[in-house]
This record gives sequence, C-alpha cells and structure tokens, in this order.
Amino acid sequence: MRGRTGSGPHVAARPDALVFSEIVLEQVLTWARESVSFLRMRHEQTILRRQKLLDRVPVTGEILRGSLLERTIRNHASGCAKCASGEGHPLSVLTVTYPGGRTRQFSLRRERVREVRRWLRNYQDLKKAIEAICELNHELLRPDKTASKARRKIRD
Repeated sequence: MRGRTGSGPHVAARPDALVFSEIVLEQVLTWARESVSFLRMRHEQTILRRQKLLDRVPVTGEILRGSLLERTIRNHASGCAKCASGEGHPLSVLTVTYPGGRTRQFSLRRERVREVRRWLRNYQDLKKAIEAICELNHELLRPDKTASKARRKIRD
C-alpha cells in the first residue's frame, strides 16, 4: 500500500529523484572543477605576463632619478660679450629632490647630457615596469569571487 500512495522508500519515483540529485551534484562539481582550472589558468597567465615584464626590465646600474633642466647663466663675469648681449651661456643641470624637500643640483658638461638623458630614461622605464609588476602581484593576491561562490555552493 505504501508504494501506491507515493510515500516510503519503495516508491518508483524515488530512483528518479536520486538520479536528478546526482545529475545536479555532478553539474555543480563539474562547474567547480572548470572554475578551478580557469582560475589556475588565469593565475599562470598572470605569472607569465609578470615574467615577460621582468625579462624587459633594464637591469643596469646606469639609472638616475631626477630632472634634467636647461638653464642660461648671464652676467657671470664682467666684460663677457655673450653676457653683455643678453645671450648668456646655456647650462644643463640635473636636479634631484630628496625627502624633506631638500634639492641638489648637479651642473653637467655638454658631453655628458646625452648619457644622463639615457640614465634618466632607464630609471623611468624601470619605475614603470616595477609598477606594472606590482599590479600583477596585486592581481595574484586578490581572492577570486567565483572560486569562493563555487565553494559556498558545494558546502550548502
């Protein structure tokens, strides 16, 4: 009589319910596995992007922080024709600001200006690369929301 009312362990509909719940469980687990492999792939891609940046970083001691300024010196000596005409003498100066607001200036010989420009560019390239690598590292540290949702669904 139990089988006819639809209750109890011997009802014919019960195996269908088990099959349905197994299918749902399999889908949830498959989705979670795909999600984990997607996360692993994304993690590996981020590490590869970081390595490509590291490979392009200018590893050299030829770096300078600061700004290159062009100044004109006038009236440096009495009787100078250039100063008297107002033309003055062009001068390149490397200016570096230190913590606390202290600034130093280095007068440069004309033949060193090209080298100093290259060293300043190396510094800027290195700084950009470090910032990009830090952003990728932040991405690696960030917990993925889809992974935590998948774990929550499996536990529930």
